[in-house]
Amino acid sequence: MPDRNTLFTGRLADSAMGLRDFRYLWAGQAVSAVGDQLFNVAVSLRVIENGGDAGDVGLVIGARMLATVLFALVGGVWADRVPRRRAMILADGFRLAAITAVVLGTFDTGTLPLAVMTFLVGSGEAFFRPAYGGLVPSLVPDERLLSANAWRGGMESAAAVVGPALGGLLVATAGTRWAFAVNAATFAVSLVCVLAVTEPPREKSATRSSIIRETHEGLSAVRRVRWTSAVLLMTAVQTMFVVAPHMVLLPVITQEEFTGPSAYGLVIAMFSLSGFIGTIVVGRIPLRRPGISAIVFNALFVAVPLVLLTPFSVWWVMGGYMIAGLAMMPFNILLQTALQRQFPASLLGRVTSVDWLCSLALLPLGLACVGPLADALGRTTVLVVAAVVQLTASALVLTVPGVRDFHQDERSDIENSEVADGAGRSS
Repeated sequence: MPDRNTLFTGRLADSAMGLRDFRYLWAGQAVSAVGDQLFNVAVSLRVIENGGDAGDVGLVIGARMLATVLFALVGGVWADRVPRRRAMILADGFRLAAITAVVLGTFDTGTLPLAVMTFLVGSGEAFFRPAYGGLVPSLVPDERLLSANAWRGGMESAAAVVGPALGGLLVATAGTRWAFAVNAATFAVSLVCVLAVTEPPREKSATRSSIIRETHEGLSAVRRVRWTSAVLLMTAVQTMFVVAPHMVLLPVITQEEFTGPSAYGLVIAMFSLSGFIGTIVVGRIPLRRPGISAIVFNALFVAVPLVLLTPFSVWWVMGGYMIAGLAMMPFNILLQTALQRQFPASLLGRVTSVDWLCSLALLPLGLACVGPLADALGRTTVLVVAAVVQLTASALVLTVPGVRDFHQDERSDIENSEVADGAGRSS
């Protein structure tokens, strides 16, 4: 009979959850992920309570995205300079302070002050994520990395279902201030859990250069590994041409064709739930060619523009989004694991920040263009272009060497180039 502790990757002893430090790290992030989702609901509803409109909500939410785009690369450099555990503690403390100021009433909750607050929260996130991405491989041996990323992916998918529901319930029953208080508590829990983690010592660089130079080193490392740069370029293009139309047009279509907010919420919830199932699938099935599998999963996101083109029923749209959710989470997990295995520990913070930036940088531009393009060219044209881009980009990236295996034999070359750079700076 199978072990009852089996989840994602077999026996607990073979899973990342068998490691004490990872368990603490994961537990803190599980609580914090729910808080992140709750935060989006609370801050949006607070703006509306104050008489704001959709533009005001966009301004406040967009401030968080702006901060992450501005500081992602700097956060990556910081994560590679200092102990990553320390960077995460400082980032959690910073975000906790920003939310607590709202809870205590020492921070005005008008639209502009809330935008400043979300900017601060996004700034902390920009320093936290690269540190997390670099810390996990130091806590988890190579053979358990896929398990660790699957656990993280499952947690984020579950939080995407639980967080908004909890946020709506708290706002409806206790008010937005209590929702912010619970959000602050989640950052406190994350902070305590990170404090319980013991980070292995990391070799310090013999030389220290400028932030600009170290940022360039990270970007150069990604560029030298051709499969990495190709896949990250693919995700950036797809984010602009496919993800942005989905984010803008899904609420519009569900409002016009179905029952509005309830249908929209159901579709998003099923997307997140199927993503959770996808993490179980990718963690349990061994894949000989992870790159090919990941790109096939990525291509299946084409189901989203296709069902939005033909919204026969809410069940049809929900089915398409469930296919997309089942596919995209395995893609993300396989990519994260491959990046952690491809690059040396000294670069992982910067590589994580580049990966994250590529998934965000073109999104604001895409969001700004979808509405005007849909009005000028028609919604059908925008969605057809989205479907073509999703499939074409996925097919083209498979022609790049290294993509099929998500591996390139240049780890030693990257390390040697770092040594050469250091020698050049010290000469």
